[in-house]
Amino acid sequence: MFACLYIPDFSSQSLRYGSNASDALLDCAQAWSPRVELIGRDAVVLDIEGLERLWGSHADIATALSNKANALGFTVNVAVASSCDAAIHAAKGFKGVTVIPQGMEASRLRDLPIAILSPPENIQKTLDRWGIRTFGALAALPRNDIAVRLSDAGTLLHLQAGGRSPRVLVPHQAPLRFIESMDFDHEIKLLEPLAFILARLLGQISTRLKFRGLATHEVHLKLGLIEYVLRLPVPTQDSRLLLQLLQLNVESRPPKTGISNVTIEAIHTKPRVAQHGLFVPLSPEPEKLELTLARIAAIVGPENIGSAELMDTHRPGAFRMQRFIASLEGGCLKARLARPAEEQPVMAFRTFRPAPESTVDMRACQPRWIAFRGAHGPIVSASGPWRTSGNWWTSNARWSRDEWDVAVALNAGPVTLYLIYCDRSSSRWYVEGVYD
Repeated sequence: MFACLYIPDFSSQSLRYGSNASDALLDCAQAWSPRVELIGRDAVVLDIEGLERLWGSHADIATALSNKANALGFTVNVAVASSCDAAIHAAKGFKGVTVIPQGMEASRLRDLPIAILSPPENIQKTLDRWGIRTFGALAALPRNDIAVRLSDAGTLLHLQAGGRSPRVLVPHQAPLRFIESMDFDHEIKLLEPLAFILARLLGQISTRLKFRGLATHEVHLKLGLIEYVLRLPVPTQDSRLLLQLLQLNVESRPPKTGISNVTIEAIHTKPRVAQHGLFVPLSPEPEKLELTLARIAAIVGPENIGSAELMDTHRPGAFRMQRFIASLEGGCLKARLARPAEEQPVMAFRTFRPAPESTVDMRACQPRWIAFRGAHGPIVSASGPWRTSGNWWTSNARWSRDEWDVAVALNAGPVTLYLIYCDRSSSRWYVEGVYD
């Protein structure tokens, strides 16, 4: 059995989706069956064999298909028949939902006009001269005489008029892309009305993704000549989450001119499957973490949020911020701390941020006394200097310093190890940190 969804008055109903109306109708049908064929721009036919065990009778299936299309904003005619062509012709000829039992195709289609068959112009003129106006009149003619006078094309029309077409369904295999766009008659200059447009387009994309059982982990938003790219740590189908993240991106880098068109493309992937343990407390959803990070980035700047990554340089304390990507185990966020295989005593170094400026007394090219943060004392021993420099090829990031490891008894207290350095560009001393 086959079902056909046909959109009458396609030009007016497709205004909501524009050039993507056929894709939306195709997605609606492929949510029910993988065997779907696109007929022109305004109709799809799908194989519904075996769906009775899930949805009930053929009438129930046709009604459910009509309701799904209505959810997308389409008013469709739905027809169910035992052959592809019979379902297509019934959907184009009858309004609403039509179910043709097997063996009743000829009697149900006999009153439909010949124009629904879309015969070639020469055959149409011949049938007009013969006074053939309906399916029933054409099906009543002798098949052999039709073959002699109208050749193979006429024979095929004769079979279609009698509901006995041998045509088989050819599944549609177009590249899968989820794109929604909209052009405006007048430019939009405020972000608030833009949010309504984005919500509508994202809702349509989310619905299409759910029809296919897919999700997205990357969204491209194009506002005129400006493009925003949203990458998520985990796939999602939540259009509200995507809307909030895109709004934060646009607010952080708003377009400088009015917006005349909007295009959104979602890169599809398999949805996230979470398996929670019975005795393990639920962790926060990764989607909520991503939204929280986006809100923080909008306040402090995207360059000041993320995961710290050490740079490949000899410059002390040099690091950069990379995008935070949480690892998922069992559908939950996990944080791991690396532990040494063997517990061995190690010396830790506590870095001061920012490094406090200090006063150092040098004698015989050796530091002998130091004062910083209201404390002072003699330097018992010193090791150094270790001279390092870098970025001398740039004008604003060069650095050059002499480092010393010193043992100091501050305010007659216990001896403590510090790392101090002299900035050679300014000849000032700083305390980098303390050894624990």
